[in-house]
Amino acid sequence: MTRSVYEFWISQGKDKLRLPVLPEQIDISNTIQNESVKVASFGEITFIDKPGTKEISFSSFFPKKHSPLAEYKGFPSPENAIAKIEKWAKAKKPVQFLITGTKINFTCSIEDFSYSEGQKDIGDRDFEIKLKEYKTASPRKIKQKKKTKKKRPSKSAPKTYTVKKGDTLWDLAGKFYGDSTKWRKIWNVNKKAMIKRSKRNIRQPGHWIFPGQKLKIPQ
Repeated sequence: MTRSVYEFWISQGKDKLRLPVLPEQIDISNTIQNESVKVASFGEITFIDKPGTKEISFSSFFPKKHSPLAEYKGFPSPENAIAKIEKWAKAKKPVQFLITGTKINFTCSIEDFSYSEGQKDIGDRDFEIKLKEYKTASPRKIKQKKKTKKKRPSKSAPKTYTVKKGDTLWDLAGKFYGDSTKWRKIWNVNKKAMIKRSKRNIRQPGHWIFPGQKLKIPQ
């Protein structure tokens, strides 16, 4: 018997299984996920969506002994082949389904697998398997704007005030800050000039202001 040019392979990682006997047919369905909605006065409206995942199903048997139906020699026993597929299904990981000589090479989940006593020879195991194309959802990356450190507003240059007759630091603090007790704020930025101006005052140099004197008023 002439061997087929096709080879059916199911694998999970490095663990592989080539089907000894090819299925008579393979069914591949494409689930179109269209949605129909009934709208008053218009009837039924259908929204056409993108094609869904493919579903693959076929049936065959695992032979106990080699026969002209087998594609190759040295195939696993029916028990070992069944145990391998059941192990893959329990692993909760996808398998790779490949048919050589075709474009069929899908990552799939095992949706259903059943087997029974073979109808041809004693020891054979008939089986049916249903696979579903496995698609992973990759999260969309959202570009986040880099947080830029807010620059602290630079301190504005102190205002300049020309002292008038009768002015005191106490009065000027009340005028510019609304709080006369903040007079030291003005004194601190002007004390060098004030001490120099009133150096004759030995007891409290720099605590007096004079008409015409220019003072810096910090913000």
